Amino acid sequence: MTTLVASAARTSSSDSGSLATVVRHPELLRGARFVLDVTAAATDANDTLDVYVQQAYDGTNYDDVAHFTQVVGNGGAKVHIAEWTRSVTPESEMHAPQDAAIAAGVVQGAKLQTPLRVKWVIVDPTGSNVSFTFSVSAEFDYGR
Repeated sequence: MTTLVASAARTSSSDSGSLATVVRHPELLRGARFVLDVTAAATDANDTLDVYVQQAYDGTNYDDVAHFTQVVGNGGAKVHIAEWTRSVTPESEMHAPQDAAIAAGVVQGAKLQTPLRVKWVIVDPTGSNVSFTFSVSAEFDYGR
């Protein structure tokens, strides 16, 4: 497994920045497993965490590849797995770039572009003690 985002407590929305070197040979990539590991969640039920894996289709602008199921503040520790495979026909051959906008799920098919990044959106409607501790890792399948 490759660590994309190390485990840490986070209290606001942000992203990992460019992860340009995690996919060594994108042209050979056949699949990927992305893992969101939440070890501590905020205490309020209305607090939410949304985590996205994104690709830069032009090297600068990012497009969603995966959106993990939303984590709620009183949900406790949990693990979510997103599986991407190149061999599946895309659900839609055309789409506008999505930046933290797709519903929970994975966009299948087509080559995974690099660089990747992980983006998280934390919402705290009451403005109080929001905190989510999580990490994101990936396992890449280059086939043989």
